[in-house]
Amino acid sequence: MSEPAETWEITSTADWLRWRKQDVTASAVAALFDIHPYISRQQLAERMRGTSDAGTSTPPDNSSMRRGRILEPGVAVAVQEEKPHWTLARATTYHRLPQHRLGATPDYFIESRGPGEMGRGVLEIKTTSPQRWEEWHATPPLAYVLQTLVQLMCCDCAWGCIATMVTSNSLPVYYTAVRRHALAEERILSAVAQWWRDFDSGALPGAAEAAGLSEMLDDGSSIDLSADNELPALLDERALLKGCVAAEEKRLGEIDHQIKTRIGKARTGWLPGWQLSYATSHRKETILPARDIRTLRVRRIQEEDHEQ
Repeated sequence: MSEPAETWEITSTADWLRWRKQDVTASAVAALFDIHPYISRQQLAERMRGTSDAGTSTPPDNSSMRRGRILEPGVAVAVQEEKPHWTLARATTYHRLPQHRLGATPDYFIESRGPGEMGRGVLEIKTTSPQRWEEWHATPPLAYVLQTLVQLMCCDCAWGCIATMVTSNSLPVYYTAVRRHALAEERILSAVAQWWRDFDSGALPGAAEAAGLSEMLDDGSSIDLSADNELPALLDERALLKGCVAAEEKRLGEIDHQIKTRIGKARTGWLPGWQLSYATSHRKETILPARDIRTLRVRRIQEEDHEQ
């Protein structure tokens, strides 16, 4: 896609809403495929024609959107803590492909020092409840992947990420990589073109074909294990064992502290049946070569409440 994009600095909400009205925006593109969680094609057309919601394609406010507005800066803080090789900058610009009348307003831009993340990236922030995260099978819905892909297209970025915070006790953040995909982008641009042909003629645009999009954009990084009947019991047993190990390691540390305190500055100690040593040893400096490793992390989506 060689079409140059336009970038407009957002100086007022009124201007931003007016700009969005002339485009299909990233946040609304899923409606063209009848897979948007909040907007139907009928609602999108009415808003773009100015017959409802002040003529904007922005969905009416709801509790989920309010939660997102409030928590979004906090999610960015969490992301910056967990991804120190990323530098985040709040996006203050509207980006559009004028030939296609397609636009996007990212949440944040990313400058990365990490491998495989060349150039500027896009960060899309989402928040959701543990119950909804379960319904999503622990991965963002296709609507949000399409939203982020359109942002990459409009901002001419090669890569992006959806950071989803689940509002359980520990507020975990899950990361879903999104990269440019030529075939999926063709499907999006075709759907947008059809939308404008129908819309400009005064008709309600028909739904674009969504079949195959999800599979096309699935990079294999997530697997649905819900049909595995043995795994739930194994995970419950693992959680129980981890709890026992943690308690035993804590007690072991307490005992070791007591022993070290009793030895004090001495090198060795003796009592009937036991020989104790608390000697100083020299460890040579070693430099480990850089390498990529896989780390297993297991989290319960539904966390138990604990008294503080």
